[in-house]
Amino acid sequence: MHVILNKKLVLARKAVISISDHGFKFGDAIYETIRTLDGKQWLLSEHLKRLRASAKVVGIRVPYTNAEFSRLIERLIKKNGYAESRVRITVTRGNNGFDFLTCKKPLVLIEATKLPRFKQSEGISVSVFHVERPAAGIKSTSMLPSILARRNPGEETLLVDRYGNITEGSFSNIFAVKGGTIITPKEGMLEGTTRNFVLKKYNKTKEASIPLKNIHKYDEIFLTSSTKGVIPVIKVDGKPINNGKIGELTKQIIKLLPYGTKKSHKKVKIR
Repeated sequence: MHVILNKKLVLARKAVISISDHGFKFGDAIYETIRTLDGKQWLLSEHLKRLRASAKVVGIRVPYTNAEFSRLIERLIKKNGYAESRVRITVTRGNNGFDFLTCKKPLVLIEATKLPRFKQSEGISVSVFHVERPAAGIKSTSMLPSILARRNPGEETLLVDRYGNITEGSFSNIFAVKGGTIITPKEGMLEGTTRNFVLKKYNKTKEASIPLKNIHKYDEIFLTSSTKGVIPVIKVDGKPINNGKIGELTKQIIKLLPYGTKKSHKKVKIR
């Protein structure tokens, strides 16, 4: 498998990053994960927009244009040759001593690994964990809260804030369904690109709190993820949602995303 490190295509096992790199020493780095859809880069411009927004907040310089990122990713996915790829872009402050105010020479790593097929016809069981993501709007490699959450049982863990509201999953955004309206948190989480895609495509949405105490009162629960699309939830902390069955509205939302054949891929413009 190959990676691209600072624009150079190298074997992953030969890629070298300094032990003084800020990403390694301090978690002083940002990242984005995209997927390919029928071999094409999916929602790349939206991901790069969020990457640049995160970079602006923490003061890391993103040294490439969108077109350069696209060309590098295309080269890498062709070289590795997977039918579908999970692409991760990581940008660190580089070797910068103890200076967190400037970014003289950022490091950029692009990885493309095989994207496992996710069976959307099967719902998942999730647990909950009381933790808040620091600087929630930044997609940072400082992921300790999510790591602690992922140690919980279940296929995903929902994060609960100090007010008792579910904000997001450790790798996903959450939606609850009530009376034909889908509800998703507005604050305290990272706005996912797939989350925003769903909000644009479905016309009965509401951004509001999802209290943990009410979680089993909703008609349906589902999650969204860049690499997995829509993820139906059938159990929370061992108790069933919608009698343990995938809801009809969730099935409709799954169809909104062109995560399937080339025919469905053509229905949505790839940017």
